[in-house]
Amino acid sequence: MGVALSRVGGRSLVGDLWVFRVLVADIDTDPTSAEVPTVSVTPPGGIVTHPTASLVDTGEFRFTYTPAAAGQYLVTAATASYGLGAYGAWADATLTAAGFPVLADVEDYLEDFSWEPAQLQASLNAEAAAQRARLRSSAVFGADLREALLRRVQRNLAMRKLPLATPQGDAEGGAMFIPRSDPEIRRLEAPYRKLTVG
Repeated sequence: MGVALSRVGGRSLVGDLWVFRVLVADIDTDPTSAEVPTVSVTPPGGIVTHPTASLVDTGEFRFTYTPAAAGQYLVTAATASYGLGAYGAWADATLTAAGFPVLADVEDYLEDFSWEPAQLQASLNAEAAAQRARLRSSAVFGADLREALLRRVQRNLAMRKLPLATPQGDAEGGAMFIPRSDPEIRRLEAPYRKLTVG
């Protein structure tokens, strides 16, 4: 029992409508509508709700749910005679303009007071524009992209101290080269970057 017919798991957004379709099957794996599954959704806060499942076709039931908070959800569909199906889903919170990094956030992230506020703001503006240029227009600004932007600012400021992007090094080690891109920035932005074709 509890074969998922719709996509479950993965990530979605708070406020999105989740549509679940499950197939109830008997011991011979034949679809059966003899029992309507009892649905339970456990959100991050732990207060369980019970969406109503409706019959769509023989053995096939449908129910919906809208997550109200960010975090991991457990969704179960159970019948007395045919068992239990359990599915996990994650809801991401989206950041509004109020959650976008500002000068104070950059200062807290860097913990470096050697830069003037105007320099920090200029770097933030430049890197926010650069990030937008690299991401798909459909990308939602969440905690991962916020972290990537702050990291971009940190790298921007580090590069300002190296006009040629090459520190001098020493007699033994020679010059060291700064990588063209930061692996942490790539990792955080990878799911949202524009695809290059050709």
